[in-house]
Amino acid sequence: MTTKILEVNDLRVHFRLGGFWGKRAVIRAVDGISFFVNEGETLGVAGETGSGKSTIAKVLVGLYKPTSGTVKLMGEVINFRDGNSVAKLRENVGIVFQDPTSSLNPRLKVREIIREALVAAGVERSLHEERIRHIVPLVGLRPSVLDAYPRQLSGGEKQRVSLARALVVPKKLLILDEPTSSLDVSVQAQVLNTLKELKKELKLSYLFISHDLNVLKYMSTRILVLFYGKMVEIGSARKIVTEPKHPYTQELVSNLLDSPQPLSERLVMEHQPSFTGCVYSRICPFVMEECRTTHPPFYKVSDDQFVACHLFKKFPKAFDF
Repeated sequence: MTTKILEVNDLRVHFRLGGFWGKRAVIRAVDGISFFVNEGETLGVAGETGSGKSTIAKVLVGLYKPTSGTVKLMGEVINFRDGNSVAKLRENVGIVFQDPTSSLNPRLKVREIIREALVAAGVERSLHEERIRHIVPLVGLRPSVLDAYPRQLSGGEKQRVSLARALVVPKKLLILDEPTSSLDVSVQAQVLNTLKELKKELKLSYLFISHDLNVLKYMSTRILVLFYGKMVEIGSARKIVTEPKHPYTQELVSNLLDSPQPLSERLVMEHQPSFTGCVYSRICPFVMEECRTTHPPFYKVSDDQFVACHLFKKFPKAFDF
């Protein structure tokens, strides 16, 4: 029987901003997201700037508190107002951020950067060196790197240090937030292959966040697609990339090679989302009247593909995906 490492149900993260004459605007960074990650699975999260994917990551490592919704880790509900509950979340869920340079302390040598994670986890100091020397070759680094400063390392080496720091204390789930987007293409491939090897060696599950569907197809079991805080489609990696159903997913796929301008820039210029109907309705080429007034439920178009779009209402509604 498949074990669910992580379960997220109806997650909402809203930020209130000050406005003119006492009015406060609400930013719906994440708005009603539900998904799960199985043991040994890589769930890809696709979306452009402003989609909410990094906000989800920060909730799952305890950096943000959700406005509402539930998060379960290995079947246990996380109480974000309870320090012990959040500590358990951080103990079992690690994260690697997009830019390794900004996430590594330039004043510390690599050994001390990795050691910080052991200190934070309360690991006995006599075990530190053994743990550090064990994880370093697993992430593809030479032992000599331990005595170097971040400024002396390449971009790929810095990201491997970030991996070592995240995994020197064993984790159940590793969140990878655009981990290769700042790297050269050749280095990207090396890091992705290292991640695949680590997943197998350490029996990890991944939540892999990226705007690059090619990377997600290579790395993921399933892919979840976000648009302005809403989940619009989820399914097997192959189905999402080769047979996308939602109009936004179709646009993501079609723009992999066609446009020199990032899709996020064009959407920011062209579109503000609708919060009364489908979030994509203002620019959807297939928009119908009900799209403007009613947010669509999810429909099951196949055993491994689900879409939130009124165009598919002939299919059965889906509640668990």
